[in-house]
Formats: sequence, structure tokens, C-alpha cells
Amino acid sequence: MLGHIAGRPSPSWDKIQAIVVLLMSYVALRKVPAAGPRPFQRLHNLLKKYTPWQILIGALTTLYAAHHADLLLGLTPAEPEKKMFSRRYTPGYTRGLWILSALDAGFFTSQSIRPKILRDTMSAVFSVFYLFFPKRAVEKNNMMLKVITATHMRRSWEKMLHPVIRLMTWVNAPRLGIRREIVVRLTKEGGYHSDSEVVVTIMFKGSEEEYARSESIILDIPGGGFVAMRPSCHADYLMAWAGQTNVPIVSIDYKKAPEFPFPHGLNECFDIYKMIVATKGACIGLEGSVQPRIALAGDSAGGTFSASVMNMIIEHRPVLPKPVGLLMVYPCMHVGLDFWISNSDLAVIEEEIERGHIPEDILKARPGRGDGMTLNSKAAFMDDQVLGSSFLRALMVMYIGGDTKLDHKSNYLVSPIYTPDHILAQYPRTYIITGEKDPLVDDSIIFMAKMRRAKRAVGADLESDTLRIVSGVSHAFMQMTGVVPEMKELVRVVGEELLDMIKTPQVVQSKEAWGDASLQSLKEEGKGELDLMQVNVRPVTLSNPRQTSAAVLRWEQEYTRDAVTIYEHRRVAYLDQLGIDTHDDDSGHI
Repeated sequence: MLGHIAGRPSPSWDKIQAIVVLLMSYVALRKVPAAGPRPFQRLHNLLKKYTPWQILIGALTTLYAAHHADLLLGLTPAEPEKKMFSRRYTPGYTRGLWILSALDAGFFTSQSIRPKILRDTMSAVFSVFYLFFPKRAVEKNNMMLKVITATHMRRSWEKMLHPVIRLMTWVNAPRLGIRREIVVRLTKEGGYHSDSEVVVTIMFKGSEEEYARSESIILDIPGGGFVAMRPSCHADYLMAWAGQTNVPIVSIDYKKAPEFPFPHGLNECFDIYKMIVATKGACIGLEGSVQPRIALAGDSAGGTFSASVMNMIIEHRPVLPKPVGLLMVYPCMHVGLDFWISNSDLAVIEEEIERGHIPEDILKARPGRGDGMTLNSKAAFMDDQVLGSSFLRALMVMYIGGDTKLDHKSNYLVSPIYTPDHILAQYPRTYIITGEKDPLVDDSIIFMAKMRRAKRAVGADLESDTLRIVSGVSHAFMQMTGVVPEMKELVRVVGEELLDMIKTPQVVQSKEAWGDASLQSLKEEGKGELDLMQVNVRPVTLSNPRQTSAAVLRWEQEYTRDAVTIYEHRRVAYLDQLGIDTHDDDSGHI
């Protein structure tokens, strides 16, 4: 209050107010008679017949009732939490969000404490407190997001490195034969982007001998908003994949922004792929006798890097072997805060509707429909508790850095959603999984629609490219594996997809003519006939057909949407924000 009276609300004024209140309390205890002022003396006589325990419980009950008087008297808005959580998210995701929010708030609160052992202890204590007071956790997190820095993000997002959480992860994870970090050295003289050392984490279920003879690897690029989270922060699901697939997981600890803004981290990820191919895996401890089959995977910002690395692989000369498959989990394909879907992107979606790949009713109830004024998911879910608009802005500014010449609306290494058709047509089998309520979900929808259009134009394989939208969840559901048992099944399904990518043999491709769409794309990019010959390929048959188990297909049918049947639900979210009651939606299984 004092800060507002002074016209300068700040933590400093809050501290002054707290000191003033404590001093006033001290004066009241020491200078005023023990029985208190005359009105309180009567109350003192009245309370003599009660025990201290009864007085304590009565006082706490009175305070609790006063604090919730608006709820008890029906003076609150029309159930805002029901509209935000119960209708928006499934029960399982809501529980995970509650736990992660409490952890975030606890780690934010303790971040200034020294030494580290005391900070770790108090972060656990504060997190338990916020579990009992979830509204306070949301308030704390929202306050921190207004002044968020890279240090704040790392302290909060890297909570998986806390000793207690690491112990829980180890107890629940499969026992692995190999889990270690190695350093890969890159040099400009060797044809790489910079002289640097990159740490990669290797996880494998088998023995050292089995690892050395491995002919397949899963190359993982972990997410973390481009600024935080090493592979060990993703250990819960990476170890689960290693145990499930019996395939080595190689996860890259690339340099993070803002110290290393675009394109440093991206270049390191590409260079690691390039070195693995050049050495046939010898740089990471394989025998190096055969070219390993590589499935490229990434979540969130790692999904962005995965697509950008794929673009670099396709454009590289001399030609590099492509991954056998590409997996992206809730990727950010457009590094920007535009709240509208452009007419050109809308046309791509409408084309997919006409072809039957997307149900025809997806745009009928869309708010702002028409003439470039169709709102996207970043607008629909701008109040998201994980990726709110102010938080996204901070991440993007730190990632792009101070490069004033960088055009993020055309650079398809920054924003893969702008990848031209002649590159998209050469993508390998691709699997994207994202949340229905994720602010980034439209990125995945538009990217997949563009890729299908590009591949269709050249007669490439479309059957194995899959977009799954998990009902009733937002961002970061892979991080909830250790705290929400329901999410373990989702991780298992994604592991099955990776295993199917690795196990299915590739089919040799032959050269044929390109379609009109890709030729036009090449002309727009200024490519010549030589460039056309270099990329002029078409698969004879399905290059990597999807052959997942019946259990996975049943899971997808029950818990996900096969395309983009989410816009009616988004309309409900808008109406909820306006306070317009629609209908109860208690569905959701996860």
C-alpha cells in the first residue's frame, strides 16, 4: 500500500511496509498494557473461559472465513478457474500444471539464497508451501514473468537437477548400462562453423560392446526456450526412451542464448550431426564401420532446431545422408508474436480441408474469420500458464539477440514455418505431436499442411507424415512424466514412433521431374538448373512406411485429434474469456 501511495510500487516499498508493520506490532506488544485498550479488556475477560488451543483454531478459522468471504457470499466472477482449467485442460495435465507451478514458485522464491545446499533445502520447503497455496504460486510466477531474465529461467526450468527430483527420476527410470557425457570438439579447419567444444549425453540400455556396434541412434535436441535446460533436465523421458527402444540416445547440450544467440546453438547441433555422419559415429564412441541410421528428435525449442537442422542438411553440399525420420514435440515453428493467420497460410489449410485431410468444419466457428484477420493459437491462449505472450516475447528477444538485419519472417532457419517448398518436399518421414491448447499449436498445423502440399506436388510419400494433437493439454507435457503417471503412456507412444522410424529400412530413391509447385518455389528462390538437378528426386515407393502397433493406434484414436478439429473448442475458450457461459466440458482422459 505504501508504494502505491508514493506512486512507486516496488519490492523496495513492500519491504519498507513490512518493516513498518513489524515495528508497530512491537510497540503494541511492549508499550500497550497486556490486556490491551479498554474494548479489548472486555474481550480478554470473555476469552478466559477458552483454552489456548480453542482460541488458536477459532482465530485461524475466522481469518480463513474472512479471506474467502467473497466466495462464501457469491461475490466472485463466474468461476474463472473452471473456465481456465477445468474446461481447458484435462485432469491429469491440470494436476501436472499444479505441481510444476508450485516447483517454479518455490525455486523463484529461493533463488537468491546462498549457499547452494541451503537454497536447495529452502526451494523444497517453499515448493511444498505453494502446493498447499496454488493461487499464491500462480501470483508468484506471474510476477516473475514481468521481470524474467535468463538466470531466472535457468533456476526455475532446471529444477530437474535438484537432488530430490534427480533421485525421484532415477528411482522411476529404467536401469541403463550407459549414461555418460562426452565432449565433441569442433574446428573451423574441419569444415565446421566454429572452434568449440560441445557436450553430448549418451544413454543406452545395453553394454559398452553393444553400444559400439550400434547401427542406429536417436539424436535428440532438448528444448528449453533457447536459453536453458541441459539434456539432464529431460532425463525422465530420455531414459524411458533408451530403455524402451534399446537404441542409443545422443542428446546435445548446445550453447544457449542470450550469451550465444542465433545461430550459434543451431550451428552446433548441425555440426554434431555432420560429424556423426562424417565419422560414421566414431566421434561418439561407435565403431565407425557403417553409417548409422539416425532419427532426429526435439521438443519445444529443440523441435525448432530439429526442423532448422533438417533444412541445413537438405541444402548442404556435398549431399549429406538425411535422417530416417524427424520427430518434433510441440515445436515453435514461427519465432514471432503475430496474432493473425495470413491469407496464404489460411489457403494452405483450406486446401487440406478440400482434400479431406482436415474436417471441413474447422474454420466455420473461428473467431475473426476472413481477410487475413483470423486469430491464431498465440492469441487464443495468450494467458497460458506455461507460455504466456509476455514470456514468449522475452524468449524470442533473447534468442534472436541484437541482430537488426535478421528478418525472422523470411529466414527459415529462425522460423522453419517459412521453409520453401523445394526443401519441404525432401523431408523424411515426419511426426509432430503437440497440445490442443498450446499457444504454438498453429505452428505445427500450418507447417504440416505446407509440407504435405510440397510433397504432393512432387509425388513424394505422404502416408507416413503424421500430426497428432493431444486433447486437453498445452505445452511441456513431456516434463510432467515424473509427476503425472498418465503422461508416461504418452512418452511410451512417442518412443514407439521413434522405434518404428529406426527399424523400418529406407527405400532407394530415383530421379524424376518435379511438380509445378516446387519448380515455382525454386524460381522464387533464384535457383538454377544445376540446383534443380541436385534436389530432383522422388521416392519409388513409400520411403519409410509407418508401421506402429495396434496399441499405439488405439491410444492416438482415444487421446488425440488426427488433424485440426480444435477450432470449436478454441471458440469456447474465447467466449469463456468474455465471461459468456457455453457448455460444461468435463471430458479428457489424460
